[in-house]
Amino acid sequence: LAMESVATAFRMPSPLNAMQILWINIIMDGPPAQSLGVEPVDEKVLRAAPRKVTDPIVTRALLIRAVSSAALIMTLTLWVFSVELDDGHVTRRDTTMTFMTFVNCDLFNAYACRSSDKCFYEISPFSNPPFLWAMLFSVAGQFCVIYFPPLQAVFQTEALSSSDLMLIVCLSSTVLLLDTVRKKFLKQYCTDGKRRRSVFSRLRGKKRVGGGKRRVRKGKAHRQGGPKKKASDVSQSPT
Repeated sequence: LAMESVATAFRMPSPLNAMQILWINIIMDGPPAQSLGVEPVDEKVLRAAPRKVTDPIVTRALLIRAVSSAALIMTLTLWVFSVELDDGHVTRRDTTMTFMTFVNCDLFNAYACRSSDKCFYEISPFSNPPFLWAMLFSVAGQFCVIYFPPLQAVFQTEALSSSDLMLIVCLSSTVLLLDTVRKKFLKQYCTDGKRRRSVFSRLRGKKRVGGGKRRVRKGKAHRQGGPKKKASDVSQSPT
């Protein structure tokens, strides 16, 4: 949606057609995302203390990772589309190059999401067989859409040369480079930790502190202004 909005804002035609968008949402995003759910649990997670009930699910680090990856993928895809759109008319090659770039960026990003603190070269590609099969299925399906004539007619694509594929792979692999920079040099901003809290939790903490101070003031006022017991009442009380 963001990519379509930016293209519309710059008065560019739609970079992807309806069938290509459906293919990305249903086929390309589905199997890799589902296979990430069976990723082996890291030992650090097993040794970590339980999360509090008040801890947020969407943290600031998670938002930074998601927004930065989405911005890079959108920039690369629109850049390829603008370069291919040299005559102002959308052709099959234009949408195919854009389509292939977006899908490759999506697959590289899925691999980077296997761990929140380990770089892609620190993760074994064979540690999660379902994810490996999902990636192979996605790549095979994408090649069928690009090179199988009946599917070319459905998705409005055309065959790409090996040089085009190499260019797309080089561009889309920068998603892994961005992920490495975040995990190696920007840990304090892009990795969740004990000392890092989200913006939402900080706001809730300020509210709790303010409410606690008000309760303390009310308690002090009640103790100072409350009725005092008389000596006769104390003497008459049962022992």
